[in-house]
Amino acid sequence: MEEMAIVIFLGINSWLDIRKKQISLWMTGIFAAAGIWYGVKGGHMNWASLGVGAAFLLGSLAVKGAVGMGDGWVLVSLGIVLEFWEFMVMLSIASVLAALWGMMLMVVFQKKKDTEMPFLPFLLLGYVGGLCL
Repeated sequence: MEEMAIVIFLGINSWLDIRKKQISLWMTGIFAAAGIWYGVKGGHMNWASLGVGAAFLLGSLAVKGAVGMGDGWVLVSLGIVLEFWEFMVMLSIASVLAALWGMMLMVVFQKKKDTEMPFLPFLLLGYVGGLCL
C-alpha cells in the first residue's frame, strides 16, 4: 500500500513537473504530514534520509534555484517516508538516469548544458527501479 501511494505521488508530480515545470506543494505537504504521522505512529522516523532531502533543499537555495526547490521539497517528503538505503538507491538510480538523459540531450539533440529538465520523472523511475531490485 505504501509503495502504491509513493508511485501515485511521484507520478502526479512527475506529470506536473514535465507539463508545467512545477509540483503540487499542497500534495507534497499532505504526503509529508502523512509520513510524519506514519513515522510517529510506528515509532520510527527516518532522520538520515530526511537529512539528505533537506540537504538538497538547502542546496537549491544556495544555487538560487538552478536546482528546483520543488525537487527539494519532494525529496524532503520522501525522506520522511523512505528508509535510508531505499532513499539512497532511488536517488542514485534517478541521478544516473538523469545524467544519461542529459548527455543524450547534449550529444544527440545538440542541447546546451544549461537546458532545464524535470527531475521528478527520474525519481519515479528510480523508485520503481529500486522496488524491482
